[in-house]
Amino acid sequence: KTLQAPDGVVIDGQKGLLAAILCLWPQAKIQRCLVHIERLARIKLTRNPKARTGKELLMLIRGLFDVRTKRQRRRWLRTYRRWEHRHARFLKERSYGEPQVGKKRIWWYTHRNIRAVRSLLRNALPHLFTFVCHPQVPQTTNHVEGGINSRLKELVHRHRGLNQDRKQGLVAEYLASRGRKKPPRNVA
Repeated sequence: KTLQAPDGVVIDGQKGLLAAILCLWPQAKIQRCLVHIERLARIKLTRNPKARTGKELLMLIRGLFDVRTKRQRRRWLRTYRRWEHRHARFLKERSYGEPQVGKKRIWWYTHRNIRAVRSLLRNALPHLFTFVCHPQVPQTTNHVEGGINSRLKELVHRHRGLNQDRKQGLVAEYLASRGRKKPPRNVA
């Protein structure tokens, strides 16, 4: 069985999943989960970054959840680009290891965690605000992580002795039975 192409897909940023969706359903609208972006950024920046650059970036990340309209999206993107431009030199700063005789001098970027969050945002930008123009696409995967996905995972685990074809049939039947029920109000 093949699944019907969805109107929109919310993903947590796995490159393989993105590639598979683009291959299978090139017309599907793709949205990066804002909660995953915020969580990953907070891990790298901590709740209270020391550098002003990190504090500003954390405020930008928190501002993602305030974006609802095209105008707010443009404002957020403009603010982000200004942040990138203003802190470009800071983000290029390097630290150097002790020089060793006969070896190249080792260096690394000083502000690796802030650079990592910048890369996270840069990679997410094409799919960051899909929900603004396509309101049927949710901003996050929260409504499925504790709901349908956890139940599917439990179902497959409970029947782990089945071969792959039977597991797929089991999942298809479960999804079909869910489709016959009235969906909850908070799911788009």
